[in-house]
Amino acid sequence: MKITRVESILLAVPFEDHGGIWRASGDRKVFQTLMVRIDTDQGPSGWGEVFTKNGELALKALFDTHVAPALIGRDATHIGAIKRDLEKQHHNFGRVGVMAFCVSAVDLALWDILGQAAGLPLYRLLGGATRTEVPLYASLTRYGEPRAVANTVERAVRDGYGAVKLHEVLVDAVIASRAAAGRDTALMLDTNCPWSLAEAKRNAKRMEPYDLMWLEEPTWPPENVHALAALRRATSIPIAAGENAGSLADYRVMFEAGAVDFVQPDIAKAHGLSEALKIAALAEAHDVQFMPHCFMIGPGYVHTLHLAAALEVPLLERYYVELAAEPLGDSVKPNGGRVAVPQGPGLGCAPDPDAIRLYRVE
Repeated sequence: MKITRVESILLAVPFEDHGGIWRASGDRKVFQTLMVRIDTDQGPSGWGEVFTKNGELALKALFDTHVAPALIGRDATHIGAIKRDLEKQHHNFGRVGVMAFCVSAVDLALWDILGQAAGLPLYRLLGGATRTEVPLYASLTRYGEPRAVANTVERAVRDGYGAVKLHEVLVDAVIASRAAAGRDTALMLDTNCPWSLAEAKRNAKRMEPYDLMWLEEPTWPPENVHALAALRRATSIPIAAGENAGSLADYRVMFEAGAVDFVQPDIAKAHGLSEALKIAALAEAHDVQFMPHCFMIGPGYVHTLHLAAALEVPLLERYYVELAAEPLGDSVKPNGGRVAVPQGPGLGCAPDPDAIRLYRVE
């Protein structure tokens, strides 16, 4: 099954988050996602997604010029060989970062093709699901003001979410959010790597009474796993990290340091589904809960859904904003804080042509 065509498609989908702090395009807030389509000579076309957060046009140029041409003529079922060749050919770009994002998208698209060729939903290839739907946690944008974030927490709870993740750095925002959520809703806090170890210890101590499910990426720089380990020993709050790690070797160092209770690889950043399966097995061996990060609204979100279904991940991250359109249509739209696992071959769904037509960036 030979690869005949590779295309990257950049979308900019407007959204509403009710006062969140976010970059804007003119007077609109937009979520930009770079989707990848790989066509074959035997029919199946696979979809992947490049992690993007600023620099979307540069990522598209990198993918189109350095990655896509190397795929033409390759056997689409040789996922491991293609992934390894791309990684070795471009290792000078670094094992973490933009090239890893591009390689991840290729890996995802090839898994989609493999599922279609086998006539099986992707979760079946990954081990088989134990459930037909997966519970979600609402992952909020940053608001920066306690009352604003508390209002959004209340809205997420009304929408049926039993768990909510904040992206705040103010302890007062955590206090307000716990009051808004009540004690029956799980709260997590992702601070996005702002603090020194000393600052993280002080803030964690202040937050301990508010029953956080985890404290995510609290220290700078994120690769200093020894600081995370020291914080983990100093606080009763479980520690989560891993979205900024790269290959399996990075996660081994993290686990051996005793740095985390939850590990959060992002399959659109950390070398795709192929690497995620290895990371999940290593996490299990170290008694660390595998909890993949998922800052995506396109095919990568559905890939992560299949992974969560196959590996019994307790909760799947869903970015909690109101999108002008779902890039994959309504087939994987959240319903009452849960999402159904697609049952068709491969991903079981594909990007909506109308969404592409309306929001494609040429």
